[in-house]
Amino acid sequence: MNEGTVIRPPDHVRAVRADAIRGAESAAVRDGRPPDYLIVDAIDWALGQQAEAPFTRTPTPGGARAHHVAAEVDACRGYLKSTPYSAEGDDTIDRARYVLKILEWLTGADDVPPTYTRGTQPGDLVGGRGPVVRSYTQLRRMLAAAREQLAAGDTTGWGSGPGWHQGVIATLSWVTGGRADPPMAHPGGTACSHPPSDSLPDQAAMIRERRAAEEHIEPLGYRHGDIAPGYADAVACTLRWLWGQTTTPPVRVS
Repeated sequence: MNEGTVIRPPDHVRAVRADAIRGAESAAVRDGRPPDYLIVDAIDWALGQQAEAPFTRTPTPGGARAHHVAAEVDACRGYLKSTPYSAEGDDTIDRARYVLKILEWLTGADDVPPTYTRGTQPGDLVGGRGPVVRSYTQLRRMLAAAREQLAAGDTTGWGSGPGWHQGVIATLSWVTGGRADPPMAHPGGTACSHPPSDSLPDQAAMIRERRAAEEHIEPLGYRHGDIAPGYADAVACTLRWLWGQTTTPPVRVS
């Protein structure tokens, strides 16, 4: 693997590459044309196994290095920012988008792996589950760290106030099956519903809890009981981290 450029585990890279091959071959059959292995070429190039950049076609004798990949990312971003959509340029715009997305994931700028076949979800490729791109081991490690920090009173510099670590713990415990009650469940006669989970929460349930948490912390948003704002903020941030929508974990892990 090209050290310093691709930071993803080899098995995750192989899984995304295999999904890209399946996607290219499925599209080729559907459209009656040869398969376009753009993503496969981009991965192989970032790993130092091809000598030409996938979007700009810049020669990189000896394989891509970190500065080559950074330049290719900048070129894709610059092209997409400066090029208005047109039917004539549609293919090139798509190529820039696809190359940018895979390179950002490979280098750690984006934690959501791209998927290329119908029915594949990001977590399926990286040891997670459905939309959750964090492995069970990562979740247990994060949960243990939150509990240890809360018990030690080591909560400075994290989140937006009291309740942060409790919100992280409740969310991770729910997602890993350690508790049935969703993190935003609360007593009272309000119209919202947060029913206990009979099994691991699905995508719809996680979306519901994140939206409830985000509503709760909005200045004029809907209040979900007497939940502390810091707790609700932690619920929303933890769920975003689980889905790879932020690369910043909700608590510090050594």
